[in-house]
Amino acid sequence: MMARDVAMTSDPSSPSLRPPAHEAWIVAGSVDGVPAQPSFDTELGGIPHLMRLVCDLAAAGAKQIFVLWTGPDKVPDISAIASEPRVVERCTVTLARTPPDGPADRPVLLARADRVYHRDVPKLAVAAWRGSGGTAGKVRGDAYDVVIATTRATALALWEASAVPGAWHGRLAALEHDNDLAQIDPPYLGFCVSVRTPRELRTARGKLVSSLRKSADGIAAKLLNRRISLPITRLIANTSIHPNQVTLIALACALAGGAVISRGGYLAGLVGMLLVELGSIIDGIDGELARLRFQFSRQGQWLDTIVDDLGNIAYASGVMVSLHAAGVSWAVPVGLAAIGAFVLTQTTQYYLILRVYRSGDLAAIPWAFQSSEFLSQRPRGILPWIKATVPKMLKRDFVVTMFVVFAAIGYLELVLGVFAAGAFTFFVVLFTQLVRNRASVAAAAARQRSTPSDAPPRTTGAGR
Repeated sequence: MMARDVAMTSDPSSPSLRPPAHEAWIVAGSVDGVPAQPSFDTELGGIPHLMRLVCDLAAAGAKQIFVLWTGPDKVPDISAIASEPRVVERCTVTLARTPPDGPADRPVLLARADRVYHRDVPKLAVAAWRGSGGTAGKVRGDAYDVVIATTRATALALWEASAVPGAWHGRLAALEHDNDLAQIDPPYLGFCVSVRTPRELRTARGKLVSSLRKSADGIAAKLLNRRISLPITRLIANTSIHPNQVTLIALACALAGGAVISRGGYLAGLVGMLLVELGSIIDGIDGELARLRFQFSRQGQWLDTIVDDLGNIAYASGVMVSLHAAGVSWAVPVGLAAIGAFVLTQTTQYYLILRVYRSGDLAAIPWAFQSSEFLSQRPRGILPWIKATVPKMLKRDFVVTMFVVFAAIGYLELVLGVFAAGAFTFFVVLFTQLVRNRASVAAAAARQRSTPSDAPPRTTGAGR
């Protein structure tokens, strides 16, 4: 018989009739009768392996995580990781020899410590289980047998089976044969690999960095920006450089670019826009570091969002001043009107994400065309493809790269003209959408009033 299939939703952690899995077990020490590798303290993307496992499970909803140590090896000291601020703010971590007591139907997220996998695998395993009537849920494919969402009774059986070579896989095969294993498609750029040799360790580190790409990435981000930013992220992953510091460097590049452009002339226009483009590329590194090392914060989201907008105002103002000095009569009135429309649009969105959607990321507005759900579409057919692609051509990464081309051919007028057209269009579209979606906005506001104000920041979308 076939396993149950679960359709992928736009939000894999969306609620269903089943309760979330607030408890997670990490099967460690010995798995399949051999010592689990990599070791807990192995560096993977700038953080220890155990910390990555814990943070991945916490991102899927786990509040209490038990590290179940089996086998003859000495029990490790995990106190440093359990007390790390990035862990403490997400969950509690307890080292144990046996699973905790509890009712048989309690939801449990079970993970093996002998693999390295994409950060969204636990979320999707939970989504597969919660979205079906199966006993267990996982990501589709034999390679993804590493994380299982299920009940405590089944989790206990799998934990006991993990001591016997091949028994874990046998249990899952039996569930699949009985049509009792719900499966869901792998995440974008998903992977799950073992790490037992130095070569496999290098591969795992590379895959962790490569998977930082997002399905909602814009055209220029995919073709240019990520090709530069990802190698830099991998290079600095083990340093103390914080994502917020990278964001400020991106702002400095944008402000410097606007200042250079304002000096006037072809060379100043080209060099200035190249500085803005450099800032746009660097701006991707902060989010990559945050996702890689779990350094998310509401403050970081806001900083990233505001820096992007200040950068846009900086280069638009620089172009306006440059064109005015060159005798372009329409530059100042059009530029000021466009910047005004841009500021009104963005401040309105700021209000929405602050008071309604509780985020610092504009992509948290679900009905806006910049949401990750909208930009991640993979439509079939010419017209749906055009409808899904055009918004990506309006994203900052593509627009800034296009403006560099305009500066290179000596037409700063096109930069200001396109910026103004975009600002006016976004202004009209946002307020039209706001009116159309006022009922959903009111409902979202009502939900947020009943949610604790210290809820963790969303990490999807165009921001971090």
